Amino acid sequence: MSNADPELAKVRQAAPNPQGKAALPHLNELQAWRGVETSAPSADKVVIDYLCGLLVLSADFNFKPVPGAVYHLYYRQGRWSLSLIGPQEWRPSRKRDYVASCELLHDATWHINPAPRLAEKTNILDALHAFEQAFRERMASASKLVDDLPHYERSLPYYRRVLASGLASSLAHSLHRLGLEGESGQGLLSSLPRDRSLPFSA
Repeated sequence: MSNADPELAKVRQAAPNPQGKAALPHLNELQAWRGVETSAPSADKVVIDYLCGLLVLSADFNFKPVPGAVYHLYYRQGRWSLSLIGPQEWRPSRKRDYVASCELLHDATWHINPAPRLAEKTNILDALHAFEQAFRERMASASKLVDDLPHYERSLPYYRRVLASGLASSLAHSLHRLGLEGESGQGLLSSLPRDRSLPFSA
């Protein structure tokens, strides 16, 4: 993987513990995400949901996100952070760090709504571009995308680990419904535009 965005490297698959369920604390937290029906999956949507999910999960936060709630993504001093506090509640100087609102959906994916006038924030656009490039490289190196999903990532803090597992379960379910369980990351990327950035929203 490229060093373009080291934060992306935090959210990568680790080998599952051979002891299985006992390795995952509070299994009921994880079980809540299992078997959730995703709506109208498509190959493009799987890729974009994966991109959006990894972006949010690379951010720093220490609270439990709730499905249906909206949170706020910021970029400051080279780091992403997810907050309960909206840009209007911060001092004016922090508004320039605002990236997007992020809603956790019931299938463990995220809907990202970019901040107004985001196109004027060149430092954030550069960071998003670097993140996307690292994402594309990660996808291209996956012989089977389903195996690259973050089913269990020991290094993540608890809530981020639970959400990563839920995202992996949701996307794997979509791939199964599409008959793409054996598709490579590069194969899925090949149908997407190379000459412009991916939308950070499905």
